[in-house]
Amino acid sequence: MGHRSRGVMELRERILTGSVVKTIFWLAWPIILANLVNISYNLVDAFWLGKLGRQAFGAPTVSWPLIMFFYSLGMGFAMAGISLISQYVGAGDLRMASRSAGNLMTFMGLMAVAISALGYISAPYVLHLMGVPPDVYPLAVNYIRVIFVGIPFAFIGFAFMTIANSLGDTRTPTLISIISSLLNMVLDPILIFGWFGLPRMGVIGAALATILSRTLISVVGSYMLFHGYKGIRIGVHDLGIDGWWVRKVVSIGTPLAIQQSSNALGFTVMMSIVSRFGSVAIAAYGVAIRIIDVITAFTWGINRATSIMVGQNVGAELYERAKDIVKKSLVLVTAILATGSLAIYLVRNWAVAVFINEPDVIIEGSRLLGIFTLSIPFFGLFSVGGGVAAGSGHTRFFAIVSILRLWALRIGLSVLLGLTLGMGTMGVWIAMTLSNVGAGLLALAWILRATWARRVIEEVKVKKVGTPITIRNSGKERPQH
Repeated sequence: MGHRSRGVMELRERILTGSVVKTIFWLAWPIILANLVNISYNLVDAFWLGKLGRQAFGAPTVSWPLIMFFYSLGMGFAMAGISLISQYVGAGDLRMASRSAGNLMTFMGLMAVAISALGYISAPYVLHLMGVPPDVYPLAVNYIRVIFVGIPFAFIGFAFMTIANSLGDTRTPTLISIISSLLNMVLDPILIFGWFGLPRMGVIGAALATILSRTLISVVGSYMLFHGYKGIRIGVHDLGIDGWWVRKVVSIGTPLAIQQSSNALGFTVMMSIVSRFGSVAIAAYGVAIRIIDVITAFTWGINRATSIMVGQNVGAELYERAKDIVKKSLVLVTAILATGSLAIYLVRNWAVAVFINEPDVIIEGSRLLGIFTLSIPFFGLFSVGGGVAAGSGHTRFFAIVSILRLWALRIGLSVLLGLTLGMGTMGVWIAMTLSNVGAGLLALAWILRATWARRVIEEVKVKKVGTPITIRNSGKERPQH
């Protein structure tokens, strides 16, 4: 691959030998910016739809847990691509990294078409079963169906960003995401309110703006991967689903797919529980989640940097360095979230009013934030565990903790406290808080045991133009001295 390979090998050298903290921040800050940009999709939608009233605001709030459930059916397996691509890069084999990237692109395209059709057909029935209030339901159906139609145009972009991050390039996808976000910001009010002679589309306009802007990432990302990008160049021969890739992705991705789909279904159930308390509770919940997303965007950047560094260092069998990376990530994430939680607590009334300036929503949103901010640093511990699982490819225990967090602690306690014991929304907010505390402590215990510190790539032979390519890897941990 000549000069194109130098880019990824230079990134690899820094990830394997550079200062741990400096490299974390070097990788993380573009991801943090990208996450803030990604959150802007929902924030901008929320801002403009809030001008139409709490019913329009509630449409995406009740829809996204269901959308994420369908996303997770494919994305859980796709996340296994982080483990494989980053570990092949760490092992120094760009040919197999390219092969894995091609498989990932094909897989995501096929999954997107299936998910789009299934979601479009079933969404109205599921929203009805969720108990979405009658004043929100028709708007939610319109919004969610547009999103599902656009899934195939968005999924390839997700695959590109996964591949880019696995290589250690966090800047290129961030730049493309910023351009995409700016497009969304421009399109949102134009399509929602019908400016410049266009029809007034309301919630449909918000969904259409999101899909059109995310399609940009897919188009640009595909062009780069097929024309040579950081040492990775996908050819026609790389497209398809290889048997060895399927076996490895099923092994790594099945726990993630179960975890993500189970969690997404769980958040749909949570939305159903919140919906029982009316549109005020839905609005308060939606606003609080969006506010919390802003500070967790900073830690998601560190977590993705952790998964990249863990993946490449484990791939290179530098296990002690991988453990050091994880410990420093834990300290950084906890400190950032503790500071952010305090800031949110102090300005919680004002923060809610920015989105919906209705007294009953401000009161309920403030109650939620006043309780839930106590648990956000513990959520940081849990999320670092997710980064370690994604990078190392050892996903089973974290998947179990994640399912327990949502189904046993959050949903179980919400039903007990909020409905059975009659504590109402306060019981639900307390359950949400306790779920983060419990899951954070369990994830921390798993991280410190370090059973994840061994690589998952193995010897594979793949034919390209009649020439066998062999990857040598015992998969066993190298002794530490």
